Amino acid sequence: MITYASGGRADEAAVVTVGSFDGVHQGHRALVERAARVARSRGIASIVLTFHPHPSHVLGGVVKPQLTASDERNALLLAAGADDVAVMHFDRSVAALSPEAFVRDVLVGQLRASAVVMGHDHRFGHGREGDAASMASLGMKYGYDIYEVSAVHDGDGAVSSSRIRRALAAGRVEDAARMLGRAFSLKGTVVRGDGRGSRIGFPTANLDMERQHAVRPACGVYAAWASVEGAPPRKSMVNIGVRPTFGGTEEHAEVHLLETDADLYGCEVRAEFVVRLRDEHKFDGVQALIRQLNEDRLRCRAALR
Repeated sequence: MITYASGGRADEAAVVTVGSFDGVHQGHRALVERAARVARSRGIASIVLTFHPHPSHVLGGVVKPQLTASDERNALLLAAGADDVAVMHFDRSVAALSPEAFVRDVLVGQLRASAVVMGHDHRFGHGREGDAASMASLGMKYGYDIYEVSAVHDGDGAVSSSRIRRALAAGRVEDAARMLGRAFSLKGTVVRGDGRGSRIGFPTANLDMERQHAVRPACGVYAAWASVEGAPPRKSMVNIGVRPTFGGTEEHAEVHLLETDADLYGCEVRAEFVVRLRDEHKFDGVQALIRQLNEDRLRCRAALR
């Protein structure tokens, strides 16, 4: 079953690009932008075909935390230039499609592809047997053109979701932002905490970390911009960690707004990470923690000028 971000589409030709597009990073954007250019030159729509749930959730093996939730991914793909996003429900029957069956039944049969834009290393079909060469060969049989897009490179290699995850795991949010083409963000609903932050002069909004299988940056303190829908972003300090000074063991994401103590309980807050200020530490008592937090706040203000 395929659903469309637009709600539906006319039965007409389209330029299609296919992938999981987790993160919608710079490499993904290159594919979407190329598909949009080809579509404009032909006077037809560009469609991004992606999948939900992520294939790894169905096929087993290591399930990687996602850089973007499905609704955010779709919005980012549209913002990158796609005319529509087609989301295919991924299950065992889809996984079992041969490369030719996938092309015949899905790309041509359902999406009416007159051209396909794909990355040089993209694989498709059962067992990932299909590649750029087979997509081109099948194009001659089923009547579509193929456009191959090279990887986007920075100084350290090809931009990829795996590299972004590694950067975040090391707390290098600036590197992640460069590869994403935007700040890495976490979004969650604010839930009640234990109130300890307010008691020491640093009230925090505690984000619900169970919202999704989302990538989290390394534990530590970060300068970030926090926003609630309908309001401008606010300077904030975010702590990712277990609060070792208080004997914590469960990981939390806590947002401290620098310029207001507004109660955000029940609101959905997005924190966009700018820079990591320090590691998480266990301090010798509450007063030592407060002294450090005051220093952190000064550095945070400087980073967010």
